[in-house]
Amino acid sequence: MNFTSIMGPNGSGKSNLMDAISFVLGVKSAQLRSSQLRDLIYRGRKLAKDANGNTQEDEEEEEDDDEGEGTAKKAWVMAVFIDNENNEYRFQRTISVSGTSEYRINGKAVSYQTYNETLEGHNILVKAKNFLVFQGDVEAVASQSPKDLARLIEQISGSLELAEAYEAARAGQDRATENATFHFSKRRGIAGEIKQFREQKTEAERFEHLLAERDSLIVHRLLWKLYHIEEAIENNVRDIKSRNDELVQLRQEQSAHEDIVTKARAAQAAARTEVLKREKVIKKKEKGLESKRPELVAAEAQIAHSQRKADNAVASSAKVEKDAEKQRETLEKLTSDLDVVKKMAEEAQGTLSHDLAGLSLNEHDLNEYHALKAKANVMAVDERQEMETVRREEKTTSRAFTSQKDKLDQLQEKRQRLAEEAAAQKEKREECEAKVQELQSSLADAKQEQENAQAERARIITLETELNEKLQKLHDQLRDAAQDSHETAKEAKFKETLASLQRLFPGVRGRVMDLCKPTQRKYETAVSVILGRNIDAIVVDHEKTGIDCIDYLRSQRAGQATFIPLDTIKVKPVLDKFRSFAKGARLAVDVIQFDPSVERAMHHACGNALVCDTMEVAKYVCYDKQQEVKAVTLEGTIIHKGGNITGGRSTHNNKKWEDQEVAGMRRTQDVLISQLKELSASKPRNKNDDAIIPEISRLESALTIAKDELSAAKLKATGIKDELKHIEKEIKKQMPEVEKLDQAHSMRVQRMSELEEVIFAADDKIFNAFCRKIKVKNIRDYEQRQLKVAQEGSEARLRFETQIARLSHQSRFEADQLKGLEERLTTLKATASKERKALKQLEAAQQAIQEEIDEAEVEIATLREDMQTSNVALEGKTKVLDDVKRASGKAAKALDKVLKDIASMNDGIEKCASERFAVYRKCKLEEIDLPLLQGSLNKVPMEENLRDEMAMDVDEDEDGTQKARQTQDYGVEVDFEQLDDDDRDNGSLEAGAELDAQITKIVNEIERMTPNMKAIDKLDDVEAKLTETDKEAEKARKTSKDAREEFNKIKKKRTDRFNKAYQHISERIDAVYKDLTKGPNAPLGGVAYLSLEDSEEPYLSGIKYHAMPPMKRFRDMEQLSGGEKTVAALALLFAIHSYQPAPFFVLDEVDAALDNTNVAKVARYIQSQAGDAFQFIVISLKCSFYEKSQSLVGIHRDQDINSSKSLTLDLTQYD
Repeated sequence: MNFTSIMGPNGSGKSNLMDAISFVLGVKSAQLRSSQLRDLIYRGRKLAKDANGNTQEDEEEEEDDDEGEGTAKKAWVMAVFIDNENNEYRFQRTISVSGTSEYRINGKAVSYQTYNETLEGHNILVKAKNFLVFQGDVEAVASQSPKDLARLIEQISGSLELAEAYEAARAGQDRATENATFHFSKRRGIAGEIKQFREQKTEAERFEHLLAERDSLIVHRLLWKLYHIEEAIENNVRDIKSRNDELVQLRQEQSAHEDIVTKARAAQAAARTEVLKREKVIKKKEKGLESKRPELVAAEAQIAHSQRKADNAVASSAKVEKDAEKQRETLEKLTSDLDVVKKMAEEAQGTLSHDLAGLSLNEHDLNEYHALKAKANVMAVDERQEMETVRREEKTTSRAFTSQKDKLDQLQEKRQRLAEEAAAQKEKREECEAKVQELQSSLADAKQEQENAQAERARIITLETELNEKLQKLHDQLRDAAQDSHETAKEAKFKETLASLQRLFPGVRGRVMDLCKPTQRKYETAVSVILGRNIDAIVVDHEKTGIDCIDYLRSQRAGQATFIPLDTIKVKPVLDKFRSFAKGARLAVDVIQFDPSVERAMHHACGNALVCDTMEVAKYVCYDKQQEVKAVTLEGTIIHKGGNITGGRSTHNNKKWEDQEVAGMRRTQDVLISQLKELSASKPRNKNDDAIIPEISRLESALTIAKDELSAAKLKATGIKDELKHIEKEIKKQMPEVEKLDQAHSMRVQRMSELEEVIFAADDKIFNAFCRKIKVKNIRDYEQRQLKVAQEGSEARLRFETQIARLSHQSRFEADQLKGLEERLTTLKATASKERKALKQLEAAQQAIQEEIDEAEVEIATLREDMQTSNVALEGKTKVLDDVKRASGKAAKALDKVLKDIASMNDGIEKCASERFAVYRKCKLEEIDLPLLQGSLNKVPMEENLRDEMAMDVDEDEDGTQKARQTQDYGVEVDFEQLDDDDRDNGSLEAGAELDAQITKIVNEIERMTPNMKAIDKLDDVEAKLTETDKEAEKARKTSKDAREEFNKIKKKRTDRFNKAYQHISERIDAVYKDLTKGPNAPLGGVAYLSLEDSEEPYLSGIKYHAMPPMKRFRDMEQLSGGEKTVAALALLFAIHSYQPAPFFVLDEVDAALDNTNVAKVARYIQSQAGDAFQFIVISLKCSFYEKSQSLVGIHRDQDINSSKSLTLDLTQYD
């Protein structure tokens, strides 16, 4: 049967069948359900039934020789396999209680290796287990890592068998490569030694040649130097003798010039004193004059102001007088017009009376009219009474309306006139404001100019005061410095010697005390104590320069000095911890200022010494913190490294740094004097104020007048504005009244019309016959003609009354205006009179001040003439003094030049003698064979004999001449025969530098060389060693090549096996997965594929498995459901099994996580794959699975024998 299903209830022993198959096929016990093989032997008890049918345990003695179920000593399983050729193989594996296994094939005992090889011959791979899937393996396959999947394929492909050989070959390759590299490096090292020894041989030969060449050049250089030293000494002696005659004459001239200068100074001082006296008197007078000028300007300004006020008052009076005259004419005209109107009113009244007389009736008609009128009056009585009342009210309202209307018109007319006046006043005010602004700007500019001049004068005075104070302070400091600058003769001589050293030897920087300076004065004592004996040490650039200087001091018997060469001095590093070790303690190198180029010398002199503010700080550092460091307080007390204290009054001179300060103060003094002269020349003169002050007074007066005019314009504008406000207020007050009266009048007229209609109807009824009689249309025509005349008279009377009222009101207003003008005229006349009186007083005061100023100017002019005479005399004296000074200075410069020349020549002689002695001593010490004509270098002492210090002074004769210094040649005469004419003629520094460069070049080359004189002897040994090493290296190279080839061979074989399996599985897995997942809804099925992490050596990395179920997007394997993972795992297992497939495949409950649909798909797939050459054995509990198999094996438990039994069923008979 090709598809067999095993079924049975849980616990019936289905999985025992899996263990049995695994056991017989050689699977190790660790992969079974027992950790030891002997545990697989079943030793249970047999259950038997008694007579009553009860189950009992049949206990048997273990000592019984008979074998039974409870006494089993061994167990075996046999598997019968029939291949495609119907050959039958019986594989049997037996185990004993001791755990040993026995393997048989067809009843013949064989070894495990033969047993396993026979299985592998049928593609039954025990190690890969390609023939079975245990319960739970599906989940493990689905969740395994890429590395585990790669290992699984390794097992299937057989490449895992080569893993051990692969690692061994790789280790062998590494060892061989390392060995070959070692021998190659060894060979290269020996070859390098050979090359080095050959170069050393050549270098040794060249070294000897260079030594000989160096010695020859040194002798040549010394001869050249000695020759030109002798020549320089002879030239300097000859030049000193020639300059002595000139020195005597110059000393005599200098003495004469000094006497002349002294006399000229005395004459100039007397002349300057006279000039200063006169200048002081002039300044006093000018100061008094300056105090009077402002008074004069103020008086002139007051006069101008009073004059303008008087003129303005007169002009205003004339204008007001003209306005008053015009006002009188207006008033007279109004009075005349009023009289005319009154007369016309009387004439109109007479005319009215005459017209009324012409309209009267006869007596009979008149009586009848009165009787009818009386009868009509009793009709519509109420209307008639109301009519009378309304008519009276209408007349009253009409008169009031007319009066108010006229008053309103007058107010509006006046408002118009005031508005025009306000506009005119506004223009005038704007003009005044512009004028005031212009005058204020001009006045501000003038005052600013005056203030600038005063400020500049004050600034210059302040600067002069400050400069004078600074000059005084410098003078005091220089005086104090002069008192403290008394030096001993020894110190003066040492300074001269130091100057000579700096002049003769380049690279001499100076004393330590000259090269550094404390940052603050309070540190001077402490720094002096710390420097100690190094304070006078001389800093030089090179050790050779220091040695030359010592030779010079010795040869000149100039005393002793300590030298600090910057290139060789050893400096201990500064400990940075002391920079912030304690508050109030700081490193000495941090409290001095120095050039960075001498930093090494300063660090050498100061070391790690600390400057402490107080003794407590020093004790804290040295005792409390136990620091071995020198600590010095500001007072000079020292705590030494050993703990002992040195204190008391310091003998160190704290003013050693003041020499440089004195020179700086003198330069500052010259600068200050120059600045003082420049300030005096740039001081503004008082003449500018003479023009500015009157201009300011004029502008102030004009500004006062303009402000008065502006105030008047503003005041008048304010009055007009107030009057306009009052009129506006009155207009606003009158407007409602006029409108109210107009409305009341209209209402009464309307009411009168309504009443007239009623009354007219009653009258027409009574007067109908009478009207026909007198021939009028109605009685109202008669009455209207009579009333018309009366009304015209009334209107005329009202008109005349209105004119009379208007003219009367206007006359009163004009009379008030005239009165105001007359009062203003009186005030202006009084003001003009008052200003004329004040003007006379001011002019008298101005005259008095002007007379005083004129007298002062005359006196000052006289004094200036006298001072001019004195200045001319002073200039003459000064010119004489300057001429004498120039002549004396020229003579002094000439004398000083000659003295400096002679001193320089003597210094040259000293330097040459010192250099000659240094050359002799060098030749003696270094055993240089110097060619000599006579004498011996052995007579040259190692140190010169010291004479008394005063012997180094240049002797001076009584006549003022100086002798050349004498030098000692030690009886040595050098043979200069080796020098050619070019060497003798050219004694320049360039020639010496060229010789030194040649020597230095050779010396440097020699110093760079490190010749090995034994190199020739060692060369043969190293060459023999190289031959032996070449053989070993070749052997190692060949071994390395063989190991590499062996490794590549195993690597290729392992890679080929793995890639072959991988390619097959990778190509197969997608088809298998599609077969397992395709269905009606997804006829194409899902997608599955494998990917390598490392394509070169894939077994060293992992393989990723990707599965995408149908109709779902791509997801990681961990995100698939349990059923999806199972299907994917089965697809992978089936694909793996398809590579070198075993003849059968046993699956243990692989469908546990599948639903019925997927179970059916898996069953279908197994059914389609099963055939004659391939058998599926599946353990399952799902009927939808095992119903598709060809045969069934049922497992059940037999309680009688306490063991599992099987039942079989062939399902093909039911097809």
